[in-house]
Amino acid sequence: MKSVGICSILILLLPIAAFAQKGRARAFAQYPAKVEKARAKAIDFKHSYGADTFRTRLTNGLRGEVNFAGHYIVVGWGCGTGCISGGIIDARNGRVYFPNAFHDIGVWYDDNGYTAEAVKFRKNSRLFVISGISGDQEERSDDNKIWGDYYYEWKGNGLSLIKFVPRKRTNEQ
Repeated sequence: MKSVGICSILILLLPIAAFAQKGRARAFAQYPAKVEKARAKAIDFKHSYGADTFRTRLTNGLRGEVNFAGHYIVVGWGCGTGCISGGIIDARNGRVYFPNAFHDIGVWYDDNGYTAEAVKFRKNSRLFVISGISGDQEERSDDNKIWGDYYYEWKGNGLSLIKFVPRKRTNEQ
């Protein structure tokens, strides 16, 4: 009899889980971008302040496929324990952008384990999602108030915050 009850609960929960997955996909679809086969020949170090510091990472990233907002390539690197930074290369002209939100992102363990996908994006969408503490948080006096999911839209040459969904940090490091 217990197994019938458990099966009933699982059957009721499956549509909810499927809806949650579709909700995230729909969010990316709300910010469409036409994917191009743009390909710059090299990184534009002259017009990309600070790019020379990450010369190898950016040059290797440019060799990859467009993976964000139609004609951009997101490249990331570690900046210490629980820290991620990165740049966004315009594949049309090789210029690199370093949005504050994508600088020194704080990530750590929560109830579900280590945040494996601290940054989410799609090649056919302008939506950029950061899970953790966004790099544009100047004051980090209370991490529990700024830990969560940050939804940004790529506009022009930068990220514009759409919304923030807080999450409670439960496991301390």
